[in-house]
Amino acid sequence: MYSYLAAHASEFYGRANGRALELGSFAGGMSYALSVSHPQMHFTIADSHNDYISHIKRHVLSHNLGGRIRIVETALDRLPFADGSFDLVMFRGAYFFIMECPHILQEIYRVLALGGVAFVGGGYGRNTPQDVIDTIAEESRILNDKLGRQRITPEQLRALLRSQNMEHVTRIAEEGGIWLTIHKRQPLVEKQSASLSEALGLGFSENIALVGGGGKTSLMFSLAQELTGNGKKVISTTTTHIFPPSCHETPCLIVEPEEDVLIKRLTQELPIHGRVTLAQGFENNGKLRGLSPETMDKIQALNLADYIVNEADGAAGKPIKAPRYGEPDIPTSTTLVLALVGLDALGAPLSTEKASRIEFIERLTGLSPYGIITDEVIATLLTEPNGIIQNTPPNARIVPFLNKSEVVSTEAVELLASAILARRHMQINQVVAGSLSAQLSLYRIFNSSIFADGGNYAE
Repeated sequence: MYSYLAAHASEFYGRANGRALELGSFAGGMSYALSVSHPQMHFTIADSHNDYISHIKRHVLSHNLGGRIRIVETALDRLPFADGSFDLVMFRGAYFFIMECPHILQEIYRVLALGGVAFVGGGYGRNTPQDVIDTIAEESRILNDKLGRQRITPEQLRALLRSQNMEHVTRIAEEGGIWLTIHKRQPLVEKQSASLSEALGLGFSENIALVGGGGKTSLMFSLAQELTGNGKKVISTTTTHIFPPSCHETPCLIVEPEEDVLIKRLTQELPIHGRVTLAQGFENNGKLRGLSPETMDKIQALNLADYIVNEADGAAGKPIKAPRYGEPDIPTSTTLVLALVGLDALGAPLSTEKASRIEFIERLTGLSPYGIITDEVIATLLTEPNGIIQNTPPNARIVPFLNKSEVVSTEAVELLASAILARRHMQINQVVAGSLSAQLSLYRIFNSSIFADGGNYAE
């Protein structure tokens, strides 16, 4: 059963590395399973019963896991770990303990790192096959009846969360039991703007690279059009491949394989049209062949345009992706990387319908095929060095752009933005959400505020 439960927990966690804590007298099973599927993770198992702790220690040593799993004997409502020690906390059979000692929830929240998630509850999980459940369900019911353990209802759980002032950091899911996810995220400060360039916080002059999936070409030409309307000179181009733009998307297309000739024509045409699209040739499939990053750096150095907007990545039309080695092609002169995801992927199973380079997504997030693409999975793709932002120059800003915000709830957008900002990536200071397909769109700009207390949520 625990391998299926571990896969369920992994979907909520959405990462392939980090520090995990498993609690209680049912602890160990999920940690063992994740130690196989997540070889970069390290685990701590903690419980208050000496006999059970001794049993777990023997099991860990017999399986040569002593280097990755440590065992700690402790009271569950007084955990001996520093604030922010763990990225993931797991606790199955939790309600038997929490209903008698609700402060355990506060301890779980305290030891979570910023951006961390706890997977707490009871049941068999979303993924466990019915035949596996059938082999143990009756025996488990009889044992719980003998021990006088009562099943908790969602209403009782909500009342418990209210008593601990934890409603705003938790979510209840009734899938294969009743499961509680606890998220430690920074509160958000939100602004709105009808201007795309204002929402993105563009400086006086920028070399902008678009990466990821879910609307890069639409964003490139929408931004170029807005900037030109503001009297700016704009170059739109690609370092990969794009379909030839329409006359509405660009007033001037220059396709020239020779770099010197390309730059000469650019010098002549840009002052006339104000907006020019550049390419170095046509592929057999009719797409435009992009410029090399080195040519892009040369053009940037000439200061011919106020803004360069470069589609630097391909995603085969899918809303999310993870790059392979060498992707994306981001010039070193890039000052801003816009990392896009399409929100139609959020909550969907991981499949070729929604994702490009699935094998890289699995490796990066620990998600199984057809596992649910959660906000934590997308946050990982947007913040990990080998994710969507791979090859970003160290001095460039990164702005995640959540496209198709109309297909999910307002709350879902906020939770995803919070999950991204909670990762505290040094180059990410804001998240922008909007809809590039809408005629009139207000863009939502999210920034993090700072915890006033720096510690326990309820305190």
